[in-house]
Amino acid sequence: MSRHGRAQSSPAFAPSRRALLAGLAGALLPPATQVLAQGSAVLPQAGAGAFDVAPRVPWLPMDPAATLTRIGFGSCLDQKHPQPIWKSVITAAPELFIMLGDNVYGDVKSEAMLELIEAYRKQGEHPEFAAARAAFPFLATWDDHDYGLNDASGSFPHRDKAAQLFRSFWARSNVQPDGGIYDSVTIGPDGRRVQVILLDTRSFRSDFRRKGEDFPYWGRYAPDPSPGKTMLGDRQWRWLEGELRKPAEIRLLCSSIQVLAEGHGFERWGNLPAERKRLLDLLASTEANGIVILSGDRHAGAMYALERSPRYPLVELTASSLNRSYGPSKDERIAPLASGIYHPENFGLLVLDWEKGTVAVELHGMDGVIVTSRTMTLAELATKR
Repeated sequence: MSRHGRAQSSPAFAPSRRALLAGLAGALLPPATQVLAQGSAVLPQAGAGAFDVAPRVPWLPMDPAATLTRIGFGSCLDQKHPQPIWKSVITAAPELFIMLGDNVYGDVKSEAMLELIEAYRKQGEHPEFAAARAAFPFLATWDDHDYGLNDASGSFPHRDKAAQLFRSFWARSNVQPDGGIYDSVTIGPDGRRVQVILLDTRSFRSDFRRKGEDFPYWGRYAPDPSPGKTMLGDRQWRWLEGELRKPAEIRLLCSSIQVLAEGHGFERWGNLPAERKRLLDLLASTEANGIVILSGDRHAGAMYALERSPRYPLVELTASSLNRSYGPSKDERIAPLASGIYHPENFGLLVLDWEKGTVAVELHGMDGVIVTSRTMTLAELATKR
């Protein structure tokens, strides 16, 4: 099935910002005029050519020193469909929105990548998405349908072309030495730093194993214990360890596919159990505080939690989809599932109260109403059990 170094942030917002955005939510907002600030540089628009799919109106920038209090996130946004959910997202007034993959649907059938090129160009012109782009900055990683092929792994022959299109559309100038699109951003002053870690679960991932008759859940794949298989590839694993050792108060670990979920046979970290264990072990060994996992892909939203992970409760919120609901989920309701499974359109919101020292992770429906939520303290996310 299916989803940049220091960075972008919007300027500090006035207290009336949420009310202003709520009033503008039903209409297209004025075009943005600045390019996206990335790292210490300002990114230019991509050059001319067939692989230039940058939106005509540039992305809003972010001030890397801004204090974030509201961060939206979601996945599975089909450029061919209406996108009414952005009205509720704009009303919720996030200061940043993270796209977790399947940001377009452009599975390719041509060497020239025409389907994916057209998908990006159509998304860049979508009026409801334009309203959101004019309201707040974006960060993004990808999943299979903006990578170019359903469930595709590192063996996908058009990976490099897909990465070129991804960087063009999202105004990403940095290129990892191995060609991956993984990245990390830290936003905020000391004591209120939010690190956004954007994993690339496509470019280097080994193929999953097809399930047999002995696998009890719906889906295509079963866990594969083969020790040589990888989710991230060697270099991305080393990079991730370095990122987890950097200082931050909150870390959003963004994975296009689910990390903790059990009870289904679709794409998830549990299909490579040794790699999921490696990730959990790395979170423990680096003593990385403040981890919250964000994921997409599943066309249904839910909360997952490992209450007794090595250092503190490890919580994951899956937010999917923004406009491509598939109907009720057949996932088995087993641990670590910590909520109901919500299949209508939805988005996630992380709310930080720095004065009280709390972080709330919320799933919102199409109407903006909270479907499920969990509030934790920053102290709770830094205490060794």
